Amino acid sequence: VHPGCTAPAAWSQTHHVKHWADGGPTSLDNLVLLCHKHHWIVHHESWQITFRKGIPHVIPPPIVDPSQEPRRNTMHDQPGLPSG
Repeated sequence: VHPGCTAPAAWSQTHHVKHWADGGPTSLDNLVLLCHKHHWIVHHESWQITFRKGIPHVIPPPIVDPSQEPRRNTMHDQPGLPSG
């Protein structure tokens, strides 16, 4: 889900948006796919993930984007589907 990432799903890891240790469910509305590099970044560099209309958006830390504008990966957008 990280913007600009082109790693295929088969090379990705499942990430709990709300960590399971904090009560986050292991369900599709709380899981996203991240490649190893971006999974590490989310856990160690203050990036956040949120859902908007069911679509995951990544929020960069202030040092990357002071306005912390949510971003999404548009690589798999399909015509006729909601784009968030």
